[in-house]
Amino acid sequence: MKNYYFILGIHIYSREAEIKRAYRKLALQFHPDRNSSPDAATIFREVNEAYEILSDPQAKVDYDRLLKGDNQPSTEPTPAHHRDTRYRPKPPGFVVNRSTKKKELINLMQGYLPHAMVLSRIALCCVFILMLDFLLPVNRRREKVVGVYGIYNQYEQTGTQLQASDGSIYKLGKNTSGRLRQDDVVVICQSPLLAVAKRVENESGDARNRIPVSIYGNFLFFPAIWLITSALGSFYKKGIEFRFNLGVVNLLLGIFNLIMLLIS
Repeated sequence: MKNYYFILGIHIYSREAEIKRAYRKLALQFHPDRNSSPDAATIFREVNEAYEILSDPQAKVDYDRLLKGDNQPSTEPTPAHHRDTRYRPKPPGFVVNRSTKKKELINLMQGYLPHAMVLSRIALCCVFILMLDFLLPVNRRREKVVGVYGIYNQYEQTGTQLQASDGSIYKLGKNTSGRLRQDDVVVICQSPLLAVAKRVENESGDARNRIPVSIYGNFLFFPAIWLITSALGSFYKKGIEFRFNLGVVNLLLGIFNLIMLLIS
């Protein structure tokens, strides 16, 4: 019985791509039009015969059984070819033990859980400072307006930009352009601890212009969310994965709130 694997110079576990590559190499080498050797035609026929069997999935299965001494042809359906030539089917009975991987992940989280809880407690302290800063009475500072400019997009005015005499710039809502004029004296209301500008008023106090792009303006809900997650991460005692994830969430929310604090 001819050993087609030996003829092509490959082993029995060669992949389809390796079989095709070996065939092309030998076919070019022993093609009668390219090789004038008297044995070239015979070798070329054997190479074609070997490739014809080994390139056919069902014929290859039957040939492998015969090669191993099993004369009964295979009745099992041949598995479909996978598009990825590196794919190898799992052996029968192979099961991915997902529970083991889950336990390893939980054990890893448990090791870092104390650090996550410290992050949650630090976040809770930061939120407490933000709450005090937001709730305490504001500090009032008088400044002269040196410039009032409209902010426009492609279609309409979206806001008003006010420049104070100390060089500070405040972005107000779009309906404030008529209330504030150049050379007016305005009152800048700032938070007492972090000096975050919350609103701009005229001297009489009858025109209050809220500063929307601020951690105490349109983005006030982020500190509120941070308060909930940091409280849960600090006081909730059940669930390793849940508390670890809360620590990560509190870290990310802390970074975002810091960015909002810097641009306020």
